[in-house]
Amino acid sequence: MHLLHPQLYASCILAVAALPGALYAQTPALAGHWQFRTATGTTTTNGGEVDLIDTGILDITEDQGSLRATISWLDERGQLTSPRTVNGTPGPAGTVFRHGGKRISTGRDGKEVSTEVTIRWTLQAKGMVLSGERLVETDENEPKPVTGTRLTESYVPPALPAALPGTAASATARGPSTPAERARVVEMAKAAQDDPQALQQRDGAWLSAWIDAIPDLTFGASMPDDWLSTAPTPATREALRFQYLASVMAFQIEHPEQARQKGECDLAGMRGVLRAYDTLQRQDSRYRSAKLDAALAARQQGRLPAFLATLSGRNASIKATPSPSGDATARRIVALGTSDPRAMDWLDILSNRFGGRMAGSDAYTHAAQWAHRQLRQWGVQAELEEAGDMPVGFNRGPWTGKMLAPQEQPLRMATPAYSAGTRGVQQGLATLGPATLEEAQERAAQFKGKWVLIGGESGGGGRDGKTIHKPRAITRVLMEAGALGTIQAGEEPLYAASAAPATWATLPTLPDIKLAAPQYADIRQRLARGMAVTLEFDIRNWFYPGPVTYHNVVAHIPGTEKPEEIVLIGAHLDSYDGGTGAADNGGGVATMLEAMRLLAKSNARPRRTIMLVAFGAEEIGRKGSFAFAERHASELKNIVMMLNRDGRPGAIDGIAIPSAWKPVFGRVEQALQDVHPLFGFATSVNDVPRDASKAMNARAGSDDAVFSLHGVPTPKFTVLGDFDYARVHHTVLDTYESVLPFSSAQQYSAIAIALTAYEVANAPEEISRKGYYRAASPEK
Repeated sequence: MHLLHPQLYASCILAVAALPGALYAQTPALAGHWQFRTATGTTTTNGGEVDLIDTGILDITEDQGSLRATISWLDERGQLTSPRTVNGTPGPAGTVFRHGGKRISTGRDGKEVSTEVTIRWTLQAKGMVLSGERLVETDENEPKPVTGTRLTESYVPPALPAALPGTAASATARGPSTPAERARVVEMAKAAQDDPQALQQRDGAWLSAWIDAIPDLTFGASMPDDWLSTAPTPATREALRFQYLASVMAFQIEHPEQARQKGECDLAGMRGVLRAYDTLQRQDSRYRSAKLDAALAARQQGRLPAFLATLSGRNASIKATPSPSGDATARRIVALGTSDPRAMDWLDILSNRFGGRMAGSDAYTHAAQWAHRQLRQWGVQAELEEAGDMPVGFNRGPWTGKMLAPQEQPLRMATPAYSAGTRGVQQGLATLGPATLEEAQERAAQFKGKWVLIGGESGGGGRDGKTIHKPRAITRVLMEAGALGTIQAGEEPLYAASAAPATWATLPTLPDIKLAAPQYADIRQRLARGMAVTLEFDIRNWFYPGPVTYHNVVAHIPGTEKPEEIVLIGAHLDSYDGGTGAADNGGGVATMLEAMRLLAKSNARPRRTIMLVAFGAEEIGRKGSFAFAERHASELKNIVMMLNRDGRPGAIDGIAIPSAWKPVFGRVEQALQDVHPLFGFATSVNDVPRDASKAMNARAGSDDAVFSLHGVPTPKFTVLGDFDYARVHHTVLDTYESVLPFSSAQQYSAIAIALTAYEVANAPEEISRKGYYRAASPEK
């Protein structure tokens, strides 16, 4: 899955004084109101970097022969941020406005990381047109164009919709909850237990909006909340989830000292749900759920906290179990999957024998060859299909770092893939890096043989914020000066993504070290006090000339009646290599491989073809899935659905589908009934047409998004468990042992995938795409 690259926002503060008025002869043309556009950061889409463009308003006035500007940004609703005022200084390329600002990046769990920067605008105007550039001096030194037009009237933000009646906050302001609101939530949590559906219909929208609007109470991601998606009907799911939300919030209100204790909040929420479930069962027997009955039994036996703990999927067990399915093949799949579990064996091989599998590395090449050979050994037709190539090959070696003086201590560090190695053990003094290009040029002689501490917070990619190795101006000065490498602070656990060179001739030469933020701050403070700090690093990274071809692994179980119709299951085989790619996405591809083994060894002969694709280069722009779509363009119309696995390890416990598919997936539910006492499998119906145009999201998404763009239905599995995906995703902690506690959950997922693929491929019903996606709007 893709790394979110930091977006840059400026918060302006008062800056420098003006130069003599005689220099301002041509500046009054800038005076006036301007609407401008400029890049404030970058993101990665389909393997290429794209500027993030923001819009703002400049109000420039002439004051006693000098210029003063107020700068405001427009948010997504057209509202102005708070303006800040800055004075202008004339220069040869235009008037310069320089001010301080902040670089805001988003870390794990939504945590914002702020870094002080210096921003310089150089602007000029001709008539109604504004031009110039915006430069983040501190750590970019690559200016971005500024363009704009003169406004004849002051900008007036559009009116916003009125706030939801009864909420403390409007759309423009978040505020703390009021006593009346808190009392209302406590009352609705109690009342809903006696009539959950009526209360949900009356107060559901209000409660959701209220939780979003207030900052003093929060509802975080909740595993029991996910588990409620298996309730038997949409109305039941909505009512019970409302009850859960209300009960958790009421618990926080009544027990503020325990509001941050997730286990206690989950328990309070489930207690409220079970009381509401009692009510629903009395109203109509159709509301009965085997899973909720199990929770009721646990409550009656005083084991509800233990029951909630087992929902995590950790250290669960899976036993040889028969399936109640009426289909002999489905019964064989369950029997083999529960008696001879192998999903974790495949993950062991992928993570611990091959390791991190960057496209263009030996680890990826060998993993693809192994998967291809293994599928053939199971009797499955399999091929390696060329998917693309990398201009340079890369193999990561071991890395170590330590402080030698003034005291010896190990350093917690990582490097992005394709970072230069250190040419063996390298020792040298540390020094503070330059803030501007001018400072770098003035101090160039000081950097020779030094480890240079640079600014900015690491987002996992290259030191210059790039996914393609392209040194910026300050970095080039450090390289030419003979610096040993750069050191940048990083949030722990450390991200380790990639910054690949475009050619063999442009290999990186300056090691790019990401250091744990507390240790970085300690070294920086020592240097600021004038202490000498000696550091030692040994980074063994190797390169080889390309092009290095990478492949998709494509396997088939041919259909017996409709072989041209395809049920596609897929997962990406590549990973980043700071860890060993176990959760992202070794666990996903291992369960897909195990599903194919179960199908092959169960002698599955479905009506339609089942196809597996292990995609290459998903992490660097879904390149493998794009290559597959291009190579198999004529087959895309025949793919009845694409089932992807890329996300947190755990037990697949359901799927969201259109109601027309309910009979098909009812057979999956039946086949998995009682296979595991808790995991289960339940379909949820969603008949709202999806918007295929929004499938390709630069911030998230996986290979299935490529198929959505071609109109292939891509229903999503739901996953039960409390695996902390944010903590390991693209970090040095993405290793086999992080997934090991979820071994049985992973095996259960493989069984669920195999059964889903088989029942869809073998369905006597037509699997229609009709209504799955919203019709494209006609072009105007």
